[in-house]
Amino acid sequence: MKKGVRTPHVLCLRFSALGDVAIASVVLKACARDNPGVLFTLAGPGMLAPLFAGVPNLSILPVDKKQPLRIIFRSLRQVHPTHVADLHSVIRSFFLRSAFFLRGTPVACLHKGRRARRRLLKTPAATPALVPVYRRYALTLERLGYQSPSLAEENIISLKRGPWKTIGIAPFALHKGKQWPPDRMRRIAVALAQEGAQVFLFGGGHEEKAQMKVWTADHSNIHLAAGAGGGFEAELAVIKTLDVMISMDSANMHFASAMGIPVISIWGATHPKAGFYGWRQDMRRAVQLPMDCRPCSIFGARPCWKGTYACMKDLTTEQVFSYVRNAMD
Repeated sequence: MKKGVRTPHVLCLRFSALGDVAIASVVLKACARDNPGVLFTLAGPGMLAPLFAGVPNLSILPVDKKQPLRIIFRSLRQVHPTHVADLHSVIRSFFLRSAFFLRGTPVACLHKGRRARRRLLKTPAATPALVPVYRRYALTLERLGYQSPSLAEENIISLKRGPWKTIGIAPFALHKGKQWPPDRMRRIAVALAQEGAQVFLFGGGHEEKAQMKVWTADHSNIHLAAGAGGGFEAELAVIKTLDVMISMDSANMHFASAMGIPVISIWGATHPKAGFYGWRQDMRRAVQLPMDCRPCSIFGARPCWKGTYACMKDLTTEQVFSYVRNAMD
């Protein structure tokens, strides 16, 4: 590089949620590999740093989104970006990217497709699948001049036939509309353990871990993925060993997808066609009831307008276990 010419450095903003950051890790790894002369930094949750490892020109800058904007901006300026990609497009990131723009830094922001989302919720059956979020991230980077031709979804993650030796189960989701009754997933875990599989349970919150710890007493083949006091990095190490992950529409689906692990996912108020399906996952691995009111929410946060949450409550243990067995055989 000529003297005085700066190495291009793209600062990407994505402060939450964990699943979205996991999707961003896939896109940024591909883009960094396809553009080896460019530095890429993701400003986001530091706990997800292991997902960004292995690519020399890609790093993560831990950001505490609860800090004042001036403090966050000060830390972002220290990486001296030549370009800023806002992969979040919320009020906080709007002010931050605007501050860079006013200082002459080229900026591009995520287009969320809100109009298409509203149309999907209004007429679910008649609306085609939305642009996947991973593709929206890639388009944001392309507007800055950085393409990632290796980012192709045609290579679907394969699911080998059973019997499976190691199975991950992530039985929880943040919102009620995405949460299958945990006691039913507990029965799935026991049934798989009784067939000889080692079952590893994944969940982040203290209450979730306490509940799953009780499940480990059901069978000697059921374990907490993080073990005794292990953190996210320990869980990622276990994910790498799995034959399959069974999860809700949740962050663990995206963690497994980012690591090339096949996922069988359970869907309720949300829907794979809304753009948040697992990266390179076979659409046939989505377990869901055919209801004309689905999806009623893009993220699962809206209360069920019928008040029944039938999309989850009417999905029986027998139906899900039958699906899992069919995928195994």
